Amino acid sequence: MSVVGKISAKQVMSMVERQQFRCAISGRELTPETASLDHITPLARGGKHELGNVWAVDHQINTAKGTLTVEEFVTMCCDVARHQHALRGSLTASESAEG
Repeated sequence: MSVVGKISAKQVMSMVERQQFRCAISGRELTPETASLDHITPLARGGKHELGNVWAVDHQINTAKGTLTVEEFVTMCCDVARHQHALRGSLTASESAEG
């Protein structure tokens, strides 16, 4: 898939500053090592590679999100958290201490 359009380093830096050096999805602190550019509407879903369709996010969040929309990603994360909470709630005190 070819990416058309250019986003300059200066534009990215301005965006990160506007986001107060925080991931737009998780709120995690962004550093040069952890920051990643994410397409709000994924390219695979018809999104464009332009300034209005990108935000700075944590690399791990971007990797986990993949080609999902942010709404789909948040729903998936909530499902995982709910399931894990239910699993932990079903453990007995001794099982919980072991694990």
